[in-house]
Amino acid sequence: MKIAIVVAGLIVVAIAALVAIQPGFLKPASLANVKKSDILGFSPGMTFEETNKVVTQRRYRCRQLRDTYTLECAVDGAKVTIDSDAVDARHPIWRVHAELNNPGAQDAAVKSISDQFNAQPTKDAREGWTWIVGRGLRLSYDGAALTLVDEAEEARRGKDGSRR
Repeated sequence: MKIAIVVAGLIVVAIAALVAIQPGFLKPASLANVKKSDILGFSPGMTFEETNKVVTQRRYRCRQLRDTYTLECAVDGAKVTIDSDAVDARHPIWRVHAELNNPGAQDAAVKSISDQFNAQPTKDAREGWTWIVGRGLRLSYDGAALTLVDEAEEARRGKDGSRR
């Protein structure tokens, strides 16, 4: 009996040491490559109904702009603008834009964003830093604001705008 207790203790110590050295050891393999694809709970592709649920659950202070499906929210010191498609009956989000009040040092912010979204950035002289996150989503950071867009929808809107 004493030997079983000692062996069990050694197994627990070995697992604790392994987790201390390699924290991802206990993370399921299915989550290993999962990337974050939202800003404060909002992500392109969410319906307007799902967006309203996030607002209610997290108690965000938001207002809908008149005659549009655009929400403006004040969340944790950031001004968040959520643009939804007015034509589609489900009104899916196509862009989330968060203006940060005090973003801090740009290098530290870029590293933090990379860690949160589990993606590596590219640097663009015009747009700042860019990450590809999720399926068809592009995240950009210019030092003052984060923008998460559905690339296909943005391209479609760009084509529609050029025809007018």
